Amino acid sequence: MSTAPVPGFHNPEIFEVLPNACLSPTARDVFDVLTARQEAGGLVRIRQQDIAERLGLTQSVVSRAIGQLRDKGIISERQRKGTVLIHPLLAGYESLAHMANHLKDPSTFLWPLNFPTGDIRPPRVRDARTGTDFDPDPDGGEDAPAPDEVRPTLRLAG
Repeated sequence: MSTAPVPGFHNPEIFEVLPNACLSPTARDVFDVLTARQEAGGLVRIRQQDIAERLGLTQSVVSRAIGQLRDKGIISERQRKGTVLIHPLLAGYESLAHMANHLKDPSTFLWPLNFPTGDIRPPRVRDARTGTDFDPDPDGGEDAPAPDEVRPTLRLAG
């Protein structure tokens, strides 16, 4: 564990929309470890092997989770080996003034977040119907059969 103090101020509004990223449980666990070990401004000095050991996972599983965090824009694409940079809007800071100054600084690179930041969370990734041709109303909204229609008699097999 790091002995450096954890930055105490985070942007509460961005954490409300973080569920919209639909992260896998492993990616969320990795993000939690990164958040806990970051320096003020979002820089984390950690190896994937350290994260894997902390979470009891293989390094390849951690690598996939980090790839998901990168794809969503939560961590930077640009990083040196052994370091990770958390998006400035998700990073921890010493104070509100420190965050405001860091975000206004022209040298601060703000890359896009690749998930919706609206009020409604999109369907979860594990929903098998997401991105398919599944239609919950395949008959286009036809009325149900009238009660007086004759239905076939059902018989028990056997």
